[in-house]
Amino acid sequence: MIKNIAVIGAGLAGTTVASLMKGNFDVKIFEKSKNAGGRMSTRKEIPFNFDHGAQFFKISTIDFKNFLLDLFTQKVIEPWKFRLAYFEGQYLKKIKMIEDEDGFFVGVPNMDSIIKYLSKNCNLILNTKIERIVRKNDKWSLYDQNKKSYGLFDWVILSLPAQQSLELISNNISFYSLIEKIKMKGCFSLMVGMKKSLNLDFDAALIENEDIAWFAINNSKPGRMNKNCLIINSSYEYASKNLNTSKAKVLKHLLSKSSKFLNYDLLKSNIIKIHQWKYVEAECSPIENFFIDHKEKIAVCGDWFINSRVEGAFLSANELSKEIIK
Repeated sequence: MIKNIAVIGAGLAGTTVASLMKGNFDVKIFEKSKNAGGRMSTRKEIPFNFDHGAQFFKISTIDFKNFLLDLFTQKVIEPWKFRLAYFEGQYLKKIKMIEDEDGFFVGVPNMDSIIKYLSKNCNLILNTKIERIVRKNDKWSLYDQNKKSYGLFDWVILSLPAQQSLELISNNISFYSLIEKIKMKGCFSLMVGMKKSLNLDFDAALIENEDIAWFAINNSKPGRMNKNCLIINSSYEYASKNLNTSKAKVLKHLLSKSSKFLNYDLLKSNIIKIHQWKYVEAECSPIENFFIDHKEKIAVCGDWFINSRVEGAFLSANELSKEIIK
């Protein structure tokens, strides 16, 4: 008999678990946003596109490499060749040429192209924030932000950050206290679109001991439109100190810091946007690669179980899907 499974969250972990299990089960993915992607999302601000979440990813396991083979064949994933600068504050330490063999990979034409490709044959329900899950008579009922019900499910898989997972489960779930212990760091992403090129000596930069920690010319990645799109990420330290600061104040500060760093007044840009990522990286990852309660038929997976990176999301989802299929 086909089991019904609800997956909540359509980032890489959610779409991975759904695509691996859809041959064995009837799987539905619920996503609160208008597009799938999670932290591999791309922000469209016509005529600019910003990969404002994950900037690139690396592959270190054969399982992940095999899982992505089709995407490489279809050129949905390509290596990113670029000039990576290393800064200590304002001081440039070195610039390294990143070549194909260094294995910095990106989605093409956008980071969210990977998620779109993986989810194209999945049953994906967008613009639907599941706010309540209720277990009754060995089945799960799901209710959205408008109290609408989405039927009965044998299993629920949460592919959400720890804090968002905790909001949906009750303390009778076996792993409740384990999730309660997880604390996650966040960051701000500043997106700047401009008509002119900055003509820098580098395409991306890692910056230590500053309020900005990462800078990238998004259109230096393969397959992008020839529009000058800048991504600037704050440091975790700055974000943790400014969780409740107004976005306008954060934007002004990061813009000022970035302008000084680039020696160019970014206020002249055509478009300036900011996004707050509340849950990016676990301060301390769990020992397990996923949590599962076999009795209540509920589980959690995500990148934060392993290393808060793209491959971590896959590994967590892959191991969980094997456990449930077994």
